[in-house]
Amino acid sequence: MLAFESVTWNAGLPAAVAIAAGWFSWYAWKFFFSPLLYRDEPRELPYLIPFVGHTLSMVTGAHRMFSNGRKRFGNKPWAVTIMGESLYVISSAEDVQAVYRAPKTLDFDPFIKEMLSKYGITADTASRMFDTLPGHKKNWMETSIENFKLQLHRGAKLDIVQKKLLGFIDDLLVWDRLRGRMVLQDGEEERVVSLYSWSEMVIVDAQTRAFFDEVLYEKCPDLLAQFQIYEDESWKVPMDLPDFSTKALRSSKSSIEKGLRQYLQLPQHKRPNESWIVTTLCEDMDRLGLEETQKVHVLFSFYRVMNANAYKLVFWIISHLLFEPKLMKEIADEVEPAFRGEKHSAPDLDHLLNSCPLLESTCEEVLRLTNWPIGTRTVQADTVIGGKKLRQGRKLLMPYRAMHFDSTVFGADAAAFNPRRFLEDKNLVANKSYRPFGGAAHYCPGRYIARTEVQMYTAVMLKRFDMSVTESDSKGQKPTFPKMDNTLPSGGIQVPLKGEDLIVRVRPSK
Repeated sequence: MLAFESVTWNAGLPAAVAIAAGWFSWYAWKFFFSPLLYRDEPRELPYLIPFVGHTLSMVTGAHRMFSNGRKRFGNKPWAVTIMGESLYVISSAEDVQAVYRAPKTLDFDPFIKEMLSKYGITADTASRMFDTLPGHKKNWMETSIENFKLQLHRGAKLDIVQKKLLGFIDDLLVWDRLRGRMVLQDGEEERVVSLYSWSEMVIVDAQTRAFFDEVLYEKCPDLLAQFQIYEDESWKVPMDLPDFSTKALRSSKSSIEKGLRQYLQLPQHKRPNESWIVTTLCEDMDRLGLEETQKVHVLFSFYRVMNANAYKLVFWIISHLLFEPKLMKEIADEVEPAFRGEKHSAPDLDHLLNSCPLLESTCEEVLRLTNWPIGTRTVQADTVIGGKKLRQGRKLLMPYRAMHFDSTVFGADAAAFNPRRFLEDKNLVANKSYRPFGGAAHYCPGRYIARTEVQMYTAVMLKRFDMSVTESDSKGQKPTFPKMDNTLPSGGIQVPLKGEDLIVRVRPSK
């Protein structure tokens, strides 16, 4: 028996040695010799398992992985392998600008088409959106982007929709409207509330009413509840998971789209209060000749993108204030003159936007810490960025979040919350390393209304409600600041980890 075991062990030894030798040869070539031979190409972040690469790091801690890459390679372009695909990573503000200056060779359109497909938009529809018709200078997508800028950049069209949006927020943030799923314990003088659900319900409701005619709620009465389900499940959207694991995601999307379909079927005079951009989007889809189901998918993608970020940002802002009572008091005092001493009066927007520097700085700092935009491009022709050759056919990523933690720009405490950071250095908001809304041709057009919206929301909350964190959670433990989900980049404001909602005691202010 011992002799047999010895023979078996000895027989397996050459195979193990061969595997080990093969692995060492691969590793030495991949991470030592190849970089020496191809010095003009971005170096690869080392990994141990061929093909798999940094897949696990990407899905469990992408921010940490991108930060490690930046520490290792500095501001030079580098590469990371995810499931056999080597992706370029652009780390510096200067190189990001260079990418923006090369829209033809470093193309964003393939990524847009891929994301549209996640919403059910077919390849044929996407191709038509990007094809320039005879006699036209711009394709449908370029025209739509210009229309979004017309609606959301400063001007008469923005003034109209912003006035409606802020008016709805003002109407919804009152004690008598604090009802529904967000209330965990009801009472006449005090209620215990889920801060995350409260933020979501108010912001999404207000934005829906500002951009769509309220008849949409007749067609989809549980719109807000279904959207909340979709948002909770939306992390699955980019992952192409099997149907059995996305049942809730697909069901909520189907429910919302059923309402949007009925909304689209209404003649224009039956939805007279919708925004200019929604009317224009629907007319442009008609001109493109899209069939009804594809129109519904496009409108759903607009609805989802429109509502995906602001409520998360106000959740994080109020969370920070609840854990820093002194800061909350300072901002409450700062915004007080905007209300002329009357709790339920609509705030003076001019005062909020021009005379509340601490409020503005705090909101900007929370945006810096919680936002995770990520730019993507496809290399259509060999291109040199940052002194490194990017090869045709490869994809590149621009993880802006890593730039937001650059200590050479934001200071030694860049990883910490400093509400006065943007107050003490007013040039930071225009720094090229600060890109909460992306940049170039796809610079988020909603940045103006978003900043106004969250500042007003915060001010109204502080004026009308006395809020405090509950003394203990359901397990009797003292609440801690909500932990952020830093696994995958969302492209916008990150959500708290599951179970990390903040439960708040709320009373009407005196």
